[in-house]
Amino acid sequence: MTPKEVVLEASACFDGTIPGIDRYLEYFAEEAVWEFSPSAESPSWLRIEGKEEARKLYRAVYATRAQGESATRSVVAEGNTVVVEASWTSTLTDAANGLPAGTRRRFDFVAIYGVADGLIDSFRQHTGVGIVIDNTG
Repeated sequence: MTPKEVVLEASACFDGTIPGIDRYLEYFAEEAVWEFSPSAESPSWLRIEGKEEARKLYRAVYATRAQGESATRSVVAEGNTVVVEASWTSTLTDAANGLPAGTRRRFDFVAIYGVADGLIDSFRQHTGVGIVIDNTG
């Protein structure tokens, strides 16, 4: 598979559920590195090293989310680098950041993937401000 195909297949697996997270992580190298830019919810850069640490993070974050949907707007690939512009929409299952459970939010983001030997070895995400779609929860 090309690096672009690896990233698109991985992305298609991610749905915010535990099985979806596990399927997504199958496309990553064991020692992959994740970096998340500062955002309104997390004001510092976050760096995660290793697939198992990423699994813990994803499971903790998505334990309070439901009805996850992603939408890819554009994908650019050059060599072993793949850039994806997309959005993630989900519903809070617990109150968070002053928002009640049931709030539906969308986050727009750009993710930069590095791919080597058929596996993703680096991931860097730059996320915009969360947009409340519905908080009638």
